[in-house]
Amino acid sequence: MAKDGCSALIFSNKKILLFLRDNIPTIHSPNCWSLPGGQMEDGETPDETIHRELREEVSYVPKKLQLLGYTKNAHNIVHVYYAKVTEDEEKKFVHNQDEGQGIQFFPLSQVRALNLTPGLRYYVENYMTVLENFVQSNTQLTAQSLDLQLVGSL
Repeated sequence: MAKDGCSALIFSNKKILLFLRDNIPTIHSPNCWSLPGGQMEDGETPDETIHRELREEVSYVPKKLQLLGYTKNAHNIVHVYYAKVTEDEEKKFVHNQDEGQGIQFFPLSQVRALNLTPGLRYYVENYMTVLENFVQSNTQLTAQSLDLQLVGSL
């Protein structure tokens, strides 16, 4: 069984931060764009995991990072976090050369054309309108709007 993990939806000025996975055939979804995040290490809480993964992959943890909910499949649970960052804060995200191939903020309108991990592809295809509404207005992103489970129900 796969380890549980965490992912972060990070938005800035109608763009979303994505992480380009290594192009190694033996890893899951090589050479695909994904959300920053990763697997929990033994004894870690979800909050500890997402902070560690963000520092490792993108060198920065947003000040207003919030737990949104979780999604569960046959193999594991993924805790989903989100944050809206300012353009000044956006500049603090720097790719760590030891992790993946790169990071980039993409306009939501360009995300569908990218080579995405299957999990991210599912959310992009099914929830793009929710994400677009969130970044274009002051609407609240909720667990229900992305069909995530509320944390208290774990």
